[in-house]
Amino acid sequence: MRRILTILALVVLCYGASHADTSTVMVKMVDSVYISLSSIINKGLPVLYVQTVDQEEPTCEYVSAPPGSMGRTIRNATKVPGRLTIYQYIDGMDSVIYDSGDYEEDVSGMTIRIRGNTSAYADKKPYKIKLQKKKDLLMRGNEGKFKDKDWLLIKDHYLFVTAGYIVSELLNMPWTPGHRFVNVILNDEYRGVYLLCESVKRNPDCRINVDKTTGYIFECDPYWWNEDVYVTSLKSPAYNFTFKYPDSDDILPEQLDYMQGVVTDYENSLNNTNYPDKIDVVSFAAWCLAHDLMGTQDSGGANRYYYKYDNTDTSRIVMPVLWDFDMVERTTSQWSRCHTSHFDMLFNNSNRQFVDEFVAQWRRVKPTFYDDFVEAMNAFTSSAEGQALVASSALEYQRWNFDLEVLDCAGDRKYWYQTRVEWIDPMINALNPIGDVNIDGKVEIADCTWLIDWLLDSDGPVMHAYDVNGNNVVSITDVTLLIDLLLSGH
Repeated sequence: MRRILTILALVVLCYGASHADTSTVMVKMVDSVYISLSSIINKGLPVLYVQTVDQEEPTCEYVSAPPGSMGRTIRNATKVPGRLTIYQYIDGMDSVIYDSGDYEEDVSGMTIRIRGNTSAYADKKPYKIKLQKKKDLLMRGNEGKFKDKDWLLIKDHYLFVTAGYIVSELLNMPWTPGHRFVNVILNDEYRGVYLLCESVKRNPDCRINVDKTTGYIFECDPYWWNEDVYVTSLKSPAYNFTFKYPDSDDILPEQLDYMQGVVTDYENSLNNTNYPDKIDVVSFAAWCLAHDLMGTQDSGGANRYYYKYDNTDTSRIVMPVLWDFDMVERTTSQWSRCHTSHFDMLFNNSNRQFVDEFVAQWRRVKPTFYDDFVEAMNAFTSSAEGQALVASSALEYQRWNFDLEVLDCAGDRKYWYQTRVEWIDPMINALNPIGDVNIDGKVEIADCTWLIDWLLDSDGPVMHAYDVNGNNVVSITDVTLLIDLLLSGH
């Protein structure tokens, strides 16, 4: 539904759209093969048409990790100034729905640079676009809420990202980045089909909301060695923590000292029972459950972003977003490898609140998860955007010799989640069986005693395990059901 509304908003709310003569503008595909800009627009996806000053191409330096670290990435990516025009096929005509104007710092235009780590090594580069004036490039019809300067162009050839964001929404992650497919032309050369999406940054209206002066967005980052500013990890030798907000150029020494203390306290709490005082257990459980459902193999590549709203003691660390889906659908009969990074300590902590929340979230979504996923994927493939993506597959094949196979990929994603649910359900139930009120891994008469004591003196926190019948109310009926389970030999 969200994607359908996006399409409608693009068509109906892009007031001021002007018609354009695009039939005579030629775009290079490969070698000496050219096609008209109009023929690309007619495929149905929005077309991002970027012209840089003097036709300059973005460049970067490729670097590998020093001894003792991991990964390949880039540095010194050039920010090339230029102009962005977005075309859309509306009512049978090619229309301009956005024009940044020529580049003038802080006034108009944009810059484009290569982004990513290992993904930047591919011939088809991922890019970051930075506008000089804020705009909602997804055209969602609420400019005041969604406008921003920073936008990303990433690849989603197999619909891994699309599927991942569906999972994000089904698990009620704090933030799911807005996104839609587009065709990209850079300096009159077709660069392929991309997913245009929001970047991880502070934007209190629509992205991540942290206090402007005392808030932080940070990452447990395997590429920390490529950054000038970071704080060190005690629990993950190959990782340290880098910053998305404030910008590393703006962080003061006292802020760095403060965040070193925050990270140290956080990591130490994972082995202690006081971790709920440090982290937002709900978001941590949802993030881990999502990666278990996706079967993520790379614990490092599955970017672990965090935020802390402000510098008060009551501000807990939150995991707000799922990011990077390159290594999903790899762990077929095992937990995701994310279990080996911080989460192993939470699963083995004597304070079972995290496990309780992890199990409860799965039990809450399990009855409809697969059907909801299939419905969302079907809605996408049958939408105007999905059909336009199918139509653009020929362009992608002509440029990169890669067939998007949209419907086949959607079918593969549905099959993965069907089989994954079958594997993961008994595994999660084994963590905390229904009726295991005291969360000790067993269902026995002690659970009845525990629940009755809590009902008689309910000063403690409500744990999901207390709600035996799953109706979101803890009452004597839960005791009755628990007794029935025990009498039936559960």
